[in-house]
Amino acid sequence: NHVIIENDLEQRNVFQGIKIKGAGASKDDRLPMSDSHVASLLRTYETTPTAYALFVILCDTGARLAEIVGLEARDIDLEACCLHIRPNSLRSLKTKTSDRTIPLSPRVIDDLRKHQGDARGTDPLFPQYARPRGSDAASAMLMKRLRTQISDKKITIHSLRHRMKDKLRNTSCPEAISLAILGHSTNTVVC
Repeated sequence: NHVIIENDLEQRNVFQGIKIKGAGASKDDRLPMSDSHVASLLRTYETTPTAYALFVILCDTGARLAEIVGLEARDIDLEACCLHIRPNSLRSLKTKTSDRTIPLSPRVIDDLRKHQGDARGTDPLFPQYARPRGSDAASAMLMKRLRTQISDKKITIHSLRHRMKDKLRNTSCPEAISLAILGHSTNTVVC
């Protein structure tokens, strides 16, 4: 479609209308979170420092919740303004390509400076969730607050990851960089 439109070709797209079993949207698909959702949720999360830190990091990095709750102090490089997502003593990673370095926004850097406290080396950044199934507990805590503002079941904390994917695409970020930031391999997309 893009080539036909861009080159003003007078031909029909031979793939238009093709049906691929299982390729359509399902009732369980998650939606990306809108800017207005994020704005309203920031006020909800700011009353609890840990909830706010998790929300802001998820919002501005597009990382998976388990990757963030499993951070060790050494995974944060505030000098270089980046976050290292890598296997550590607290958790493994979903895929090989999940091992990556993500740039941090000024908002995340400010919050991490406050939140990091005395944590050093392999100390967990979020000690209350540095345990088996800790990401499930963090998700429940974040979702409880989210549901006070958003009732649509297709919008969850994971929607922040979809939001980042859309933001990267909408700013014409090269696909290879987008895939690297989100921790996807170059030929598949697994959120």
